[in-house]
Parts: sequence; structure tokens; C-alpha cells
Amino acid sequence: MRFRLPFFGLVLFSIIFGNTPSNLDSLKSGLKFLRWKKIDVELNQFQYGQTYNSTISVSFIDSTEYLIESNQQNIFISVNRIKTFNKNSKQLIIDERLPKDRDIFSIISGDLSGILISNKRNENGLITFSFEMKDYKMKGNISVNSGNWHFENVVVDYDKDNWIKVQIQSWQILRGNYSFSEFGKDAVEVIDLRE
Repeated sequence: MRFRLPFFGLVLFSIIFGNTPSNLDSLKSGLKFLRWKKIDVELNQFQYGQTYNSTISVSFIDSTEYLIESNQQNIFISVNRIKTFNKNSKQLIIDERLPKDRDIFSIISGDLSGILISNKRNENGLITFSFEMKDYKMKGNISVNSGNWHFENVVVDYDKDNWIKVQIQSWQILRGNYSFSEFGKDAVEVIDLRE
């Protein structure tokens, strides 16, 4: 009888803690909340001594399609295709990127393939992880809300002279139709870099 209670305690402990999701799974799940959402973010970029600050909107259609809107230009990314529409010149540039290329917004949307996370810390209601993408020589920190694992901010350090920080300001449910083929149809000049 003495050995039964510790044995059942050990079994219960292994059942409870053996099936808990990993930090990476929890992070992916929390970031997926932004799919079919439009978010306003503050973007701060430091590049070779120059600082750039802006507020932009990002509409996450799913994990492979998102629309970035700023005062000067809109960028629509769909899988490995990119369309950039310059609002001032009404010029549309069409380009492709490598199939597995990533950017800061693909990370925010929950595409964490190829990312190593470490150094989990709880700070002022946020869970912060260090991350690294060795294939792209990118590293930084990502923070999520400790209650629901929803995105709060990310900092990407390319090197000591180049970094980007994205901080969420607000979000709303995405409404309307978004079509990559229709994007930029009002352009007066089209430059296709794929040719």
C-alpha cells in the first residue's frame, strides 16, 4: 500500500506533463490568431545610423498571403509572388522570391518553420523568447501576451547596424475580398521583374 500512492502519483504526473504542448507549438498557435485579421503596427527600423518610424497596416489572409499598406506603397505577398504598388507614381512592380524565403511578417503570422526558440522569460505580462533562423542569419526576440499567447512585438537583429522592431497597436477582423490577381489593376505602369 505504501508504494501504490507514489506510483499512481508518478503516472498522473507523466500523463499531465507528458501531453503538454511545447513552447514552439504554443507560440505557433497563439500567432495563428492573427489570420484573417488586420493589424496596425508601429514599425521602427534602424539601418546604418538612420532611424525610420512608421505606422502600417498588415492584413493576414492566411499563412501564405498578406497585404502590407503604408502611406507610400502597398505590398501584396502571395506564397512566393510579390506585387508592390507605388501610390504616388501608380507603378506596379511584380517579382518573385525564393519559395522558402521568410520575412518578419511571415514570422508574425505563425510560420515558424526553421526557427529555433530559446531563453523563455516572463516579463510584465509578456512571454518573450529569443529566436534564430540560421538559414537567413536572422535572430531576435518575440513577445506574446502571457494570457493567450497573442502577438505583441518582435525585434529582428540582422547585425549591429541593422534592426527592425514591430509593435502591435490594434487589430480587427478582416473584412472584404482580397485578390492577388486584382491587386494593382489601376496601375499606369507595370514592371515585371520575373521576365
